[in-house]
Formats: sequence, structure tokens, C-alpha cells
Amino acid sequence: MNNSFPQSFRTAASLGRALFLAALFLAASLVSGLADTRQDILLLDSWKFIKADAGLTAATGAWTPVTLPHTWNTKAADTTPSSDGTEKKYSFFRGACWYARDLDVPTAWQGQRVFIRFEAASLVAKVYLNGELLGEHRGGFTAFTYELTGRLHYGAKNELRVMVDNARKADVPPLSGDFNVDGGIYRPVHLLLTAPVCITPLDHASPGVYLTTKSLTETNAQIEVKTMVANGGTKAADVLIKIAITDAAGKVVAMSEQPATLAAGETRAVVSALAVAAPHRWQGRKDPYLYTTTVSVMRDGVVTDVVSQPLGLRTVAITEEKGFLLNDQPYPIYGVNRHQDWGDQGWAATPANYDEDERIILDLGATAIRLAHYPQSDYWHNLCDHNGLLLWNEVSLVNEIRDTPEFSANAEQQLCELILQRYNHPSVAFWGLFNEMGSSKTTTPDALLRHLKTVVQELDSSRLIVCASDKLKASFNQIPDHPCYNKYPGWYAPVGKMGEMITNCAADAGKRVAFAEYGAGANTAQHAEGVLKKAEARGPFHPEEWQTRVHEDDWAVMKNNPLLWGSFVWVMFDFQVASRHEGGQPNLNDKGLVTQDRKIKKDAYYFYQANWSDKPMVRIAAHRLTPRHLAETDIEVFSNCDAVELKVNGQALPPVAPDKVRVLRWAGVKLQPGRNVIEATARSGQTNVTDTCEWVLEPAPPKS
Repeated sequence: MNNSFPQSFRTAASLGRALFLAALFLAASLVSGLADTRQDILLLDSWKFIKADAGLTAATGAWTPVTLPHTWNTKAADTTPSSDGTEKKYSFFRGACWYARDLDVPTAWQGQRVFIRFEAASLVAKVYLNGELLGEHRGGFTAFTYELTGRLHYGAKNELRVMVDNARKADVPPLSGDFNVDGGIYRPVHLLLTAPVCITPLDHASPGVYLTTKSLTETNAQIEVKTMVANGGTKAADVLIKIAITDAAGKVVAMSEQPATLAAGETRAVVSALAVAAPHRWQGRKDPYLYTTTVSVMRDGVVTDVVSQPLGLRTVAITEEKGFLLNDQPYPIYGVNRHQDWGDQGWAATPANYDEDERIILDLGATAIRLAHYPQSDYWHNLCDHNGLLLWNEVSLVNEIRDTPEFSANAEQQLCELILQRYNHPSVAFWGLFNEMGSSKTTTPDALLRHLKTVVQELDSSRLIVCASDKLKASFNQIPDHPCYNKYPGWYAPVGKMGEMITNCAADAGKRVAFAEYGAGANTAQHAEGVLKKAEARGPFHPEEWQTRVHEDDWAVMKNNPLLWGSFVWVMFDFQVASRHEGGQPNLNDKGLVTQDRKIKKDAYYFYQANWSDKPMVRIAAHRLTPRHLAETDIEVFSNCDAVELKVNGQALPPVAPDKVRVLRWAGVKLQPGRNVIEATARSGQTNVTDTCEWVLEPAPPKS
């Protein structure tokens, strides 16, 4: 199952800039003139913030200066001294807070349209300009856009105020969940300037351009481009929509022109058809090939607006015979789950943080990511497009729903925003309808879920509809096309039950399934020697060695299992959960393969790297288990290489063969008192890789 993937890493930041500049150059070369096209101005600095429901008219002089992205739920912000001052107490704040910022609006902007686009604000946001309400957005994970044209004071300062409230709302999912719902404007804000006739940014805050691969063969790809064109002027406008598809080298491979007449105030979908000969497919990590589609709006021979979008030509499917198929060929789904929580910063992650996460996941050898349990950023999607990682996107229906018109409407709103904002990303392969529904005694969710499935099918029939359920024999499991399951043998269930669970889940679904979650917790400062006893999931002791044992047992059963089409480890990185107090680390879910600060890769990370990555590697398990008290121990090494030599204190041990999940075990190795040097050297062809650690053997402490 282990396919060969490129090891190079390219960030979306540099690629995105290159694509944008190439698109502008292309537009200029294809038409007779280039007017001032849209401007995208980032509003990241000069914000003021107050952690209080200050209101619309409160003076802002004493508010705290902040830079976006920002959340009031960083670890530092939510940790305060206890009453006696001797220790820190974690208090996760959920409530309404306010932001304010001045906008200097030059007179030169008159005659243009001006929009403000928030990539996300959690959980509910009300946006005001000069004291006037622009709108309220209910939902913490998708973008929203308002038009400022006609409400601005030109040649003067304008005040922007935003109330953001992350308190639980009965009509806004998620209603609950095993994760923090951080508050704040935690993704970037953009000011967009366009001509009066433009590609609208108001269509669910999407790019306003939708790319659909209608057919794909070895010789031809038929592409439909739907452009949402809006006339913000007071008179009818004749426009020409020009579309160019360029390959990765910038060569034009398809073009079209489509005239349209728009009445004043009209927004219209202009649909164009293009054909790409001998299409180069987007092949996931093997070959994440991207075309660029550039859509230009022209008036009187001049380009007045340009939008560029990535185009990846690929198909996805699941069959009983072959499992998951990418472009009609079997493709391994080596998946991980990812929360957007990042270290002490909470949800206020930066592009550099995203780049680091992508690098760590690529080095692991993963091929897919489940974005749990809500939509994540556009920057993250760009990274995955360019690096070939498949994505499972999930609407934030977690645990429970409410049987009210308001809740249903908001769930549908969030789903529509998710699909339309992420429509053009080839990395997106799955739409997830829910996670662990029915976990509380609320209304049976079937009616709403069936409706939402219909919405998905109407908006996008090209991707797979999935769910993550922790229950068998639940009627809602049969609503998605491909039910998936969350099961935890060795953690919330007895160890060694993975095979039985896979069989039961496949029988429940009546088809191949994926495991959307499985795993175990680990504190890298806690360790256990010798014969391991099951760690208590909610207990204070989460030794790293038990997590490794669980993943070794689980993957041995999952690998090449004909009842599975994929699997997603829970979870890639440790993340904050205010309600958890376990494993010696309060306010943390410690099931990550990597610590919350991204500084320590746990043993289980290297175990999967040995199984999933083709880059030569070797790792001695239990690096951090020192000092030790057992003079005789088993040593495990993970490696994907052809041969591994193990030395203990300079003496080579007899060679051993790896098992089917690439674990090599030397049993009954004797350690000497004091310092011991363990060295593993692995060879793959002409490449040698090594790993070394030191263990100190001390006398066992006296029994109390």
C-alpha cells in the first residue's frame, strides 16, 4: 500500500503569489488594455480590543492594541492566578468582546465598489461601520462579506467596530464538542476594491467563480466555469467574460469569451465551457499538478476585474472491489485528524504555523486529513492543493442538534458557505455531514441530515458524502453515502478489539468503511517499563509507551484490511480542551502524534512514518524512557529501510527481521548500570540513516 510520494515541500504563500502575478500578466497579455483591477488590502494591524461587552459607543482609548489573527482564548489569556496566588487556574472564557479599527478612505476610491471580507470570526459577529450595522454572521468557521460602498466617508476616517461572541448559542452549531470554541477574529480580514461591474464577492463570500470538471478522460477534460458577475452601477452594462486556463508552466491551454448584458443592480451567473486537451491530472501526493483558471471581466476592451482560481483535474470514488480511487486508480488513505488549535495561540494561527503543520504531516507520509470538526482556513486548503493532501471537510454538527427552524437554517447556511467557499480546491474529496451524532438526549437528527445531504448533492455532486459515527445500528448512519466510524480499542474499549470493530462497522454500513478516529493518549513526560498495563483514558497516567502499543496493534489489523477504504488517526497534534484534566496535563487532549507546541514527535509518529513514508528513516522507540530500572529490556526500532543494525554500548546485536508493520524487536537486551548508548543504523540502497539515544539504568526505588 505504501506509494511513492515527492518529498519536496512548497508553501502556498510563495506559490499563491506566483499564481496571482502570473494571472495578472496573462490577463494583460490577452486583452488590449488593463485598468485598475481589484485590490485586496489586508486589515491585520491597528485593531483595538476589549475583553468585555463594551457596546457600540464605548470610548476605545483604553482598549488593547492587537494584530490579527487574534483570539481571547490563548492559553495565557485563559490562565489566571488562583485565589491564594500560588498556582495558575485555567478559566476558558466564552462571551462577547469588541474590536475597533479606523479606516482611512481616500477620495480616489469614489466610483469603486468596496467590500470587507472576514475569513472567520467566532462564533457570532456583528459588524458596524460608522455606527451603522452592516450585518450579523452566525457561525464561527466560514467567511462572510459586506459591501461598504455608499456608506463610506471619503477623504476621512471611518470607524469599523465588530462585536464577536463565542458564547454557546442554541441556533448555532456546534452546540457541544470535545474541543474549545475560541472567540475572536482569528483569521485575516480583507478590504476588497473593485470596479462597479465585478465578479461578486457576495455570493456566500466565495470567490464568485466555480470550476466544475464535467468529464475527464486521457485525451480531454471538459470544464464548466460559472462566473457570478454583478453590476453595481446605475445603468445597464455590456461586458465580456474572458477565461483562460494555463498549465503549470504558464502556457494557455484553453480560452473562451462570453458576452453578457447586466441591468443596473443585477447579479448573473455567466456559464462558459472549455476543453483541455491531454489533461495532466492532479494525482495527490504523487503529482499534485495544478492548472490556473483566470476569469477577466472586460468593458470597452479594458479588463476591470480579475479572479484566478486553482484547477486540479481529478476524480474520486469508493468501490467495494478496490476501495478509494483517485483518478480510477487505488490510492491509500493514510489519514490524520487536525484541529486548528495551535500551541498556546489557540485558533489564532499564522501562515508560518500552517506551513509547519503541513511540513510535519508531509514528513509523516500521510495522504489525507480530516478537518475536525469544522471548516478550516483557505490558506490551509491552498497548502493541501499544492502538496497533494486530500481533505475531508466537515460541517460543525457535533454530538447534537436542535429541532428548531433557526438551528436548521443556520446548519444549512454553514454548509452552503463551506461548499461554495471551498468548491474549487482539488484537495477536497469528502463532505462530512456530522460527527458522533446522538451523543446527547436531543431530537433524532435524521430529517435535518437528509435535507443537508440533498443540499450537498445540489451544490456539488462530484465529491463523496461521509460522516463520523461512534454508534452502530443508528438510522442516521445510513444517510451519508459512506458512513465512517470513531472507535478506540485500547483506550475507551479493550485492547485487541480492532478486528472485531472493523467487522461490526462494515456490517453496520453494509459496505467498506473508513475509521474516522482511533488512537490513544500520551504524555511525553510519562513512561512505563516492562509489561504494560492499559492506561486509563480519563486517568492521570498516560505513558507514551501505551500509545505506541495501541497504534502498533491497531495498524497491524487495519493495514491492507479489505473491509476498510481508509483510516484517520486521532489526532495529529495535541489540542486544548477546557473540560479535560487527565494524563498529568490539564486542559489538553493528548492523543496527538505530536505535542501541542509541535516540538516533540511522539513514538507513534515515527511508527506511522515507518509505515507510510518512503523517505528512509529509523527511530528507536522509547527514546525518552530514562532513567530506567529494569536491567533487561526489549528494544523496538521503527524503520522503512532494507536492513537495520542495532548497537548497545558499541556492541552489535544479532540482526532481526521486521514484522508486517515495520517494527524490529530485540528481546531481553541487558543494560549496564549507569549510562547506555543505543544506536540504530538503517540502510536503504546507498542511503544510511541513524538514530541514537542514551538510557541511564538506576537501581529501582524502594517500594513504599
